[in-house]
Amino acid sequence: MKSSSPPIARTFAPYGTVVTIVKGKVPDTLALVDSKRIAFLSIDMNAKEPELAAVEYFWERLSSGAVIVLDDYGWRKHTAQRLAFDKFARARRVPLLALPTGQGLILKP
Repeated sequence: MKSSSPPIARTFAPYGTVVTIVKGKVPDTLALVDSKRIAFLSIDMNAKEPELAAVEYFWERLSSGAVIVLDDYGWRKHTAQRLAFDKFARARRVPLLALPTGQGLILKP
């Protein structure tokens, strides 16, 4: 018997109501996320505008010590993202660590 749920919904089904799947484009869907405090934010959309919109939207909701992982930070074809996140980090006076995996890491003070 086949399940009528999409694969992503089946993946998160064991977590019940603690997971909400929000479909749509970023930044259009950001206001649909009602999380008040966030401890971990992974950014991986392969495009500067939605990635920057997401980190700016969630910045104030991040707990002190929260981790932001920028998946494509160190890759040459994503230079626009790296430059945008460098500017973002400078504006908030937070260090941005380039990881040997090609990712970037920000810790919210």
